Amino acid sequence: MHRCSSGFLLALAAAIVVALTGCLGKGSSNPSNGGVTSVTLSPGSTISLDTGATQVFSASGRDANGRTVLGVNIQYLVGVPLGTTSAAPLTIASNGNACAGTWDASVAICSPGTPGIATVQAVINGISSPVTTVYVHQHIASIQIEPAESQAPQYECFSQGQIWQFQGIAYDGSNPPVDITNSVGPMNWSANNSAVALLATSAPGTTLLPNQVQVTARTPGITNLFASVSGTTSAPYAYTTCLIQAIYLQIGGQGQAGNSITVNNGASVNITATAIDTLYEFTGATLKTPPLTWSTTHPEVASFGGNTNSTGNNTVTTRANFGGTTVFASCTPPTCNVGVLPGLPIYSSDGQQPNQTQGYGAISIDVVPNTTAKPTTYTAWAATTGCQDAPGCSSALFAVTPGLTPIGIIVNVPRTPNSMMFNHSSSRLYFGSDQGLMYTDLTASSPSVTMVSNASVPCNVALCGKLLTVSDDGKLVVVSDTASTPSQVYIYNGGGASTPVDLILSNAGETATAATFSPDLLKLFILTNLGNMYVYSTVDALTSVSTFAPGTDVEFSADGSFAYVAGAPASAGAPANAVSAYSTCSLPDIGSVDIGSVATSSTPLQIFPSPVLPPPFEQNGPPPFQQDSFFWTTQNIIALEPPNIELLTAEFTQNPIPYPAAQGEPLQLTCNPPLILSFTKGASFNLGQPNFTPVYTQLVGDGTELLIVAGNIPAVLLFNVGDGTTTSIPLVGNANPLSASATTDGTQVYVAACDQYPNNDPTQPCAAGSVHIVNTVSQGDYQQVPYVNIDNNNNPNMCNSQGTNAPLCLPNLIAIKPQ
Repeated sequence: MHRCSSGFLLALAAAIVVALTGCLGKGSSNPSNGGVTSVTLSPGSTISLDTGATQVFSASGRDANGRTVLGVNIQYLVGVPLGTTSAAPLTIASNGNACAGTWDASVAICSPGTPGIATVQAVINGISSPVTTVYVHQHIASIQIEPAESQAPQYECFSQGQIWQFQGIAYDGSNPPVDITNSVGPMNWSANNSAVALLATSAPGTTLLPNQVQVTARTPGITNLFASVSGTTSAPYAYTTCLIQAIYLQIGGQGQAGNSITVNNGASVNITATAIDTLYEFTGATLKTPPLTWSTTHPEVASFGGNTNSTGNNTVTTRANFGGTTVFASCTPPTCNVGVLPGLPIYSSDGQQPNQTQGYGAISIDVVPNTTAKPTTYTAWAATTGCQDAPGCSSALFAVTPGLTPIGIIVNVPRTPNSMMFNHSSSRLYFGSDQGLMYTDLTASSPSVTMVSNASVPCNVALCGKLLTVSDDGKLVVVSDTASTPSQVYIYNGGGASTPVDLILSNAGETATAATFSPDLLKLFILTNLGNMYVYSTVDALTSVSTFAPGTDVEFSADGSFAYVAGAPASAGAPANAVSAYSTCSLPDIGSVDIGSVATSSTPLQIFPSPVLPPPFEQNGPPPFQQDSFFWTTQNIIALEPPNIELLTAEFTQNPIPYPAAQGEPLQLTCNPPLILSFTKGASFNLGQPNFTPVYTQLVGDGTELLIVAGNIPAVLLFNVGDGTTTSIPLVGNANPLSASATTDGTQVYVAACDQYPNNDPTQPCAAGSVHIVNTVSQGDYQQVPYVNIDNNNNPNMCNSQGTNAPLCLPNLIAIKPQ
């Protein structure tokens, strides 16, 4: 057994190793080395050991082809760094077992030695390994992180790209503690949110000590820095890349004024964003690579090719559909303002940019047809609920297109649908049913219906229920399950393989009645029949907010920073009927903040924020605004209150988080909800109809017309928002609408209707029905399409496998495929 029993022998061995470096360190072959050309020692590089601690070394040799050479004799040599006069603080046995001190005769007990630095090499057949440096030190009781530069940071955060050095100080367990940093060797550095800070222990042109690290601020957010060595990790050191405070938008760069633009369909619009952080008041610097999320309120009209980037600009492309939309940018967790809980989104706002030009919080885009272009032909898809969940009953889904052969592809639907909805970004059609969620991709040459689960139970696997909404990116589908106890809400990801989210509503008898994703997809607002609003996100925990009365509809503002909730007073004691505003951002234990409400004449069943924005208003004002002037956005909201329409107006502005003061004062890491400066009720208009229940309503075009289809009203109603007048387009044969769908510009409406009841008694099952194709511009109800299966002897029954005397199933669900 080889062992170094004295400091003299250790020093001698080290000298021999140094003297032989010229021939051993080259890894060259010689006639007696058994083919070994390189030696690897493990652990390599550097290690750190407490005095009295042990470490097992191992080594292997490889030949010129990289193959391990077996049966070799390994020698472990211990030395000290050049210039060191003290003895090596480490001994190593022939089997590679090392002691930070000295072994006893049996190589079983390691006696602590004195702190110092040792070098270890392995030699096989005359070929030596690279050196491993071993730092032997007293036990580390704690490590503290502190700035390493001569001056302390001036502020509590670092702007993107700013570089600062930190160091770890190691202390032993003495009282008072003694700094033993110089003896512990290089420290390992890490951050729990690596996107926030880039860590480097070496950098060109910079000399860092073994206990130091260079940190470059990257993505806005917070993280903890950690230093560790020899099994001891420091307490976390809070580090913040300054949060984004404000984002300003412009059309097409600095030369394009205004917050609105009109373009032909298929055109592209470039949007630029300028983002400033919370230190802007002191540094005047903007973010060179702001990690922004780009959103649109009507993705069927216009959408971004990529919803996230850090270039500060993006291109929104208009689609073949016509109408209006607003687009905006945001700093949306978890990719921006990283690590802040609750999530801290910052939405683009109106205001003066650093270059003194006007910036905007949202850009409104009006997409119109080219005057020379041929009118677009739309296809609708019709289905039936007629199977009524009967076992073995399947039904038809068929395409309807104007023309001589209006019925196109017929697809078999294995379960009875109760709702039907296209996603916005592609041609996938979803079906809700009591037996589970289904979908079909209509871009396929021979489309078929896919069931999310082949089994209809349990419901949390099959995803039973009614469709509530589809996210703007087309991937997430929300289903309300009212059959299970307690009621549940499922979120299905149609764009990936992730397990569906199952949200259980907390109160007995509570069911979800409406839901909407924020355009940036940060939050999902869910309304229930018991007057609660659940707020779900992947960043924050599920919370509920009492709206004091059941909400009927929820829609997001033009800039995505808050939602309008219809039919729900914002607080106890408020008017019984109202539209209220709730922030997208959360406070601790508060999922959404009530920021204002307006009383309405009656309960709105639906609300429609306008996609057209007037120029923002500028006014000098007092605090909380830090600038001499501030800007606000105006948005009109159309409220449907049968038999009336009511016009509402909200004026609002963003309320940025304050910039940090000097070092030592805490940062604000919670949201400042938007400010509703005024929320007012305008004119009310009677539609000239008795009270009705709408089956379909849509604000079309550039927001100047509201299209309404209602049960027991045999017409399509068109309300002109500008002058308050209502026109109607009668349905042929006084047909009774059952469902409807319209193009985004409102020029074409497909109405699934009952054309005939037995003895004209609408309480009886419908005896004949069809899809009415209505042109609202000139042609009226110009084509009626009853279901006919030309491949099955012109069978008029949409239900199959129900025998010869089965009731007639007719189209009563309809949806137009987006272009």
